[in-house]
Amino acid sequence: MFLYQLKCLIFLVLVVLGASSAVDGSRVLELSDRFLDVRNEGQWFVMFYAPWCAHCKKLEPVWAHVAQALFNTNIRVGRVDCTRFTAVAQAFKVNAYPTILFIKGPYDYAYNGDRTKDELIHFVNRLSGPPVQQVTRPDSIDILKSNNPIFFTYVGKQDGILWDIFYSAAEVYQPHSYFYATSVEIAKRHFDIDTVPAALVYKERSHFYFPYSDNFELIEPVHLNESLFRWVNEER
Repeated sequence: MFLYQLKCLIFLVLVVLGASSAVDGSRVLELSDRFLDVRNEGQWFVMFYAPWCAHCKKLEPVWAHVAQALFNTNIRVGRVDCTRFTAVAQAFKVNAYPTILFIKGPYDYAYNGDRTKDELIHFVNRLSGPPVQQVTRPDSIDILKSNNPIFFTYVGKQDGILWDIFYSAAEVYQPHSYFYATSVEIAKRHFDIDTVPAALVYKERSHFYFPYSDNFELIEPVHLNESLFRWVNEER
């Protein structure tokens, strides 16, 4: 435990070395160009701002509350002054202020919703979890149907090319839809399962299979990847 805490402390010192909090007493980390070296380490919720931006100034107290609420989680909340650290702004293609991104590994997800504490925290909590959620109880499918008008499900063993592409699509489209994986036994209680593995979408109170679920092994990987990504994008 001590070594883990020490490692985290050293990591944070490296990130914010030479910088201070956005506001006295705030949990917001003031990030610099060093952020580009550690962006793939952990999960980040970052506001890209300009000091002269009125919308950014209005967001500051809300952002401080978000940082306080997430302080004891594994999500680090920070901000970048894009007028000082232009390399960071360019790396994340920031062209408007404020820009709010949730950054997880190689992926960054833009937040475009209401700039309230509750909505911001809901967004980041959802994306901080795995892109594909595991369904292990039969009654969970019924709950999903009642709560989500549209969601995607992978059925079968979680290995092989179809699973890999489904997972990759979930990583990209996680902000826009919900993705799940379950066993054949559970899926058969709720869907008509002919072949496995399979990918399906639940929408309009029915389910529809990825068109190539029954013969995906005959398709070139690059074409299978393009087809599944296009299918998810069209159905979401």
